Amino acid sequence: MFLAEPYILGKTIDGLLQKDYTWLIVFTVTLIAGNVFTYKRMIFDTKVYTKIYNDLVFNYLDHDKGADTSAKIARTDMAHNIIHFLENDIAYYIMSIVSIVGSLCFIFAQSMATGFVVVACVPPVIFIVYTFYKKIAQGTKVGHTQYEQKMTVMQTNDRSLIRSFFLRRSKIVIFQSTIQGKNWTALQSVRAVFLVIALVVFTHGFAGLTQGQAVAMYSYVFQFLISLMSIPVGMETFTRIKDVIGRIKAPLSN
Repeated sequence: MFLAEPYILGKTIDGLLQKDYTWLIVFTVTLIAGNVFTYKRMIFDTKVYTKIYNDLVFNYLDHDKGADTSAKIARTDMAHNIIHFLENDIAYYIMSIVSIVGSLCFIFAQSMATGFVVVACVPPVIFIVYTFYKKIAQGTKVGHTQYEQKMTVMQTNDRSLIRSFFLRRSKIVIFQSTIQGKNWTALQSVRAVFLVIALVVFTHGFAGLTQGQAVAMYSYVFQFLISLMSIPVGMETFTRIKDVIGRIKAPLSN
């Protein structure tokens, strides 16, 4: 439904300009149906994945009962990343793939030149993601390692040690945020440049363009470029999940 929405919106706009309300009704029904489906899926997913998370935690706590409590508690918290991936991220990536393929098909169907422009933005996006990936992975690993020490540090009641721990924590968070900020700034700059170029190419090469067609094309170009942002999100998620799974599998020191 989300993939068809820009097309239906374009038809709706052209229809309203002609005082034809048929596509308005179709557009309204599409929005309502999409919201109902999303609501039902969210409730079902939450019930299922909450149970999976509890089973995962309980099974994990049954192993290495004499192991370090601080690391064990931290790893059960980290395990929620796996459940979040199954509950939310997978659906997001599926939608992104569908959006990339579907949007590209519509764009090429309307304007080959515009299609080649948006495809040209893929290499710069991949290059930026590759450039920042190792630093993001490093920050994730360091952050998880330090987090495992939190409970042990808090139990010491040593104010100086606790203060040092949280100051170190803040530096790690700032480092991660800085890298992510640079990554997203570079990606958003690429997206903005190619969005403008695509719109210029389309509007100058499409005779008899209606307002609805212009809106639909803008929506599909924007949707395609936004969906490409799932690449850096996917790399960050992969890094985090890989590190968490590795820690859960690794034996805890007594």
